[in-house]
Amino acid sequence: MPYLFTCEHCRTQTLVDDRYSGLAGNCVSCGSEIRLPIFAQGKATLEGSPRAGVRVTPPSLGPLGRRLIAASVCIALIGCGAVAFVRYAWPQVATLQAYRARSHSIRNIERIAAAMNAYAADHGSYPPPYTETPDGRPLQSWRVLLLPYLGHQALFARFDLSEPWDAPQNMALAIEMPSVFSASTTVGGNQSNYFLITGPGTLFPPAPPRSVRPLGPGDVRDDPGQTLLVVEAQPLGGWANQWTEPLDLEVDRMRGTLGSATGLEIGGVVPGGAVVATVDGRGHFLDEQTPPVAVMALTTIAGGESLPDKLLGR
Repeated sequence: MPYLFTCEHCRTQTLVDDRYSGLAGNCVSCGSEIRLPIFAQGKATLEGSPRAGVRVTPPSLGPLGRRLIAASVCIALIGCGAVAFVRYAWPQVATLQAYRARSHSIRNIERIAAAMNAYAADHGSYPPPYTETPDGRPLQSWRVLLLPYLGHQALFARFDLSEPWDAPQNMALAIEMPSVFSASTTVGGNQSNYFLITGPGTLFPPAPPRSVRPLGPGDVRDDPGQTLLVVEAQPLGGWANQWTEPLDLEVDRMRGTLGSATGLEIGGVVPGGAVVATVDGRGHFLDEQTPPVAVMALTTIAGGESLPDKLLGR
């Protein structure tokens, strides 16, 4: 018959069969030496028990027997510890991992936002979503133009800006993507998690016939701390998408539901919401419960929307 045993040192609980009554071992949860009580009251009781008042001597076992019993106790305690970890500790571990992923992405996006504002200070506007040929054919993503402002001047110098992103010389450089463009905490990859929002009313409105015209911080009429500059999202072009490819979110296709559609909406990278950066250079975490109408209001530069101060958290 199994009995519930509680380690007096770490309070870990496990069910132990009564045949192990009175034996000693080590708790696998905290490592402390433990001695199991006499479970079967019909046979014996603990020292100091009001029913007996005598000390019960555990049965005599040889060295091999003691080792087998100790091993059995350890296995039982390991099982209990595993159950306790899954039930109580794992949710805390998952929460900590999500917080670290969020903090990592916020640091990245703030670096990108700072580089965007530095570019705007030098050129009078933010970098265009992509460079283009005289006839409007896309060449390189804004991420390539931002390289000198992120400390990657040598990599920037190796690009042939007169050729498109998928020209052989430029494609060979895609494997050298700076880690700041990825929300992942692991090394490697060539897909970006950070995008602009383009389209009417945004910082990157359309310019005829097909290109996109960038604006600068001075063109923002709404609160700069409530106007999106860069956002986090899943890679927009699937597994083959390169960070040098001219791909960004289009406001006309968005509905403002965070993480709901890869290639269309903000988010879908870190659990619980999305990381964004505003024109003032600050990184924020948008909770996944943020109303779509509020998300869409953040994309405009002169919408005049009234938004709560606490909408954008860290």
